[in-house]
Amino acid sequence: MFKTENYSHVDYLGEAGITQTCLFSLHNLIQTHADLSYALLLTSEQSHAFILKDSSENYYVIRAGFTSGYFGEGPKGLAIALSLLKRHQIETEEILVSTKLLNKLNSSSLSDQDIDFIFQQEIIRPIRLHDYIYPFENEVTQTTKSKCYYPLELPYSIIDDRIFDLALLFKQDPDSALTKAYKRLEDIVRTRTGIREHSTKLFAQVFQGENAILTWDVPDSAEIKGRINLFTGAYMAFRNARAHREKDENLIHQYREFLLINELYLLEAEAITIESK
Repeated sequence: MFKTENYSHVDYLGEAGITQTCLFSLHNLIQTHADLSYALLLTSEQSHAFILKDSSENYYVIRAGFTSGYFGEGPKGLAIALSLLKRHQIETEEILVSTKLLNKLNSSSLSDQDIDFIFQQEIIRPIRLHDYIYPFENEVTQTTKSKCYYPLELPYSIIDDRIFDLALLFKQDPDSALTKAYKRLEDIVRTRTGIREHSTKLFAQVFQGENAILTWDVPDSAEIKGRINLFTGAYMAFRNARAHREKDENLIHQYREFLLINELYLLEAEAITIESK
């Protein structure tokens, strides 16, 4: 984070001339800043940078790691970046700037006057942003390829406090964090209910039948059945496989599994004790 001489907040991201760092920076920025409202593509001949603005008038600069006018990584990266902004419904327009101004941007030295100047420039009409995308349209429409640029992070704001330590452990050892999460949930339920069973048998006895101990205060019995099935299904589909054999899995699957078991913790916390009749 830099401050210009008049203290406008400007965050400079990516590396000039290196497309991949700029793409990763742009994806990370969009994922972590939900209030981005506007983007300007700054064009100097065949070199391009971005400046984005949020609702609090903070500015985020993506250095000139993008190019155009030929087939290569720079132009393809520009097509991916523009498609990303469109997908996230961030209004994007284009202006022309001088090489001198682009060099100041790349060296993290824009002044308030420079920023004012940028936003006072005439927007290029007719809009030609799609012209940058068109040569790479088949590639940028394959969202599975562009998703690799988003940072993989657990959403800590919704992680149950009882496994927050495991969410931190997950970064270094996903398998250990997941295994401990399953075991810990069983321990919590056994302590709460006094039932000594394990895995799916434990949850079946706790939540199902005439002698069920826990339930949820929801208006439809089908919702209760569905929540019970989440517990038994998750343990059958994931915990048992993890406990009994070495799994060949990728990191994305492990993230999904951790969020699934986190949901079980949250549902357990919402469950209420059935009063004895």
